Amino acid sequence: MTQATITEIGTSAINPEESMLILFDQSATSALRDYTIIQEFSTKENFSLETNDRISFDHQEYTIEHVGPLANENLTTVGHVTLVFEEPPKGDKIVNGIYLSPYQLPEINVGTIINYKQVK
Repeated sequence: MTQATITEIGTSAINPEESMLILFDQSATSALRDYTIIQEFSTKENFSLETNDRISFDHQEYTIEHVGPLANENLTTVGHVTLVFEEPPKGDKIVNGIYLSPYQLPEINVGTIINYKQVK
């Protein structure tokens, strides 16, 4: 399991009408910070998430339904991923996206712990 802590939430990062959250690590530029959630990993290890793995925000657990082809590499290098809380579309999906269920945004705050759990 890999763990991160939310250290900053941009003023426009959470929109109840958009069922997604954009995460970055501390390398996010100032222009991005208004629209993103900054996470700080407790360890810097490579990991690879797959369908049916889990992501939790404190005690709110979500199941991965789809992992985009760039999601794992970007997540482990710059902490960047787009978490999408809706059913993956049949056609084009976000290449850096991880689609999660249930289809509702989690309640998060600065200090929320994110756990990336591989279920192998």
